[in-house]
Amino acid sequence: MLRPHRLQVTFPGPGEHILDLIPEEGVTDLRALGLNERQIEALALMVNEGKELTNSLYQTLFPVSRRTALRDLTGLVATGWVRQCGTRKGTIYVAQ
Repeated sequence: MLRPHRLQVTFPGPGEHILDLIPEEGVTDLRALGLNERQIEALALMVNEGKELTNSLYQTLFPVSRRTALRDLTGLVATGWVRQCGTRKGTIYVAQ
């Protein structure tokens, strides 16, 4: 009696750690949103400690140029979790 040829392919997977791949409800991976370490730390300061940041304070906390600070802060505003109040030198950034 002829038997049909069979091929079995096994792909390795997470096994017993399959549930680790499901994110917790209400938890967001900030790096997946494109935030860098400075932005994540700044957001933590604003949310956890109620700190208001300015461009110059951001430059002091994270030794970066004025332009980099502005780019980072603008990126935080784009997430919707930070609000820009004021304009020019009077601008402050606060958590929503």
